[in-house]
Amino acid sequence: MSTKENLVKSFALAETSAEKMWDMWLVTLGSLSWSQEQIENMARKYLDQRKMAREESNKLVEELMSQAQKNQQQMQKMIQEAVASAFENIDIPTFSYIDELNKKVEELIKKTANL
Repeated sequence: MSTKENLVKSFALAETSAEKMWDMWLVTLGSLSWSQEQIENMARKYLDQRKMAREESNKLVEELMSQAQKNQQQMQKMIQEAVASAFENIDIPTFSYIDELNKKVEELIKKTANL
């Protein structure tokens, strides 16, 4: 083999090596691009799931607050009814009744004073 043939083979080998190196770089960049897309998709899915969880949590809290408010109103109504029923069933002296008792006590005092 002559030097010229060796030189041509060397250049051909260098060219082939350069092409393979560029192919490897393209594959590497493609893999990096794919990996980045996968990471972005995972992050997007995670954020979407967090958003849905937050919205569901807000709905649950609103429902619980509404139920608590309804329960409070029912409890207040039950207490009012119980108190009203209790006051209906007891005899509370009125002012006229107390005035009548005072008059009777005064009359008794006068009667005993005259004795």
